[in-house]
Amino acid sequence: MQRSIVFRTLLLASLFAGCEGAAERQHERTNAETLANEKIGAATDEAARAAVADGGGLLALAGFLRLREDYRHHTAEAMVELDRRVALLQATVAGPRAPPGLEARLQRIRTQRRRFDDDYLALESASASTWDAARSALDQEWSDLASLVDAAAR
Repeated sequence: MQRSIVFRTLLLASLFAGCEGAAERQHERTNAETLANEKIGAATDEAARAAVADGGGLLALAGFLRLREDYRHHTAEAMVELDRRVALLQATVAGPRAPPGLEARLQRIRTQRRRFDDDYLALESASASTWDAARSALDQEWSDLASLVDAAAR
């Protein structure tokens, strides 16, 4: 009986000690979260002050984002039309009257199309400072790809 009381006392003491440790850890986590939220708030305030001091930087950024999205939308529509033309060429290859060399041209078109896709997707991360060069390079790739499809269709 005496052992049972001692055991229960030790068990209760360890439970209370565990609760105190958990409460202390929770308190530390809460303090860390509060500190992190304060730092985030300070960084957000600093960014807002910098944008106001920039005098229209946000408007310029919004204009750039709109320009980039319009270009990507227009290019995506043109890619759909190009893919339709390529599908017609592929159907021709499957038929009995396939022109000689068309399969080789289609393979070259597919390779160029994959390269174009990669660069098109990379355009999403182009900054305002690299936009002109990235767009110019993509326009040149598009011109080359369209020329390959035109030549294959003849």
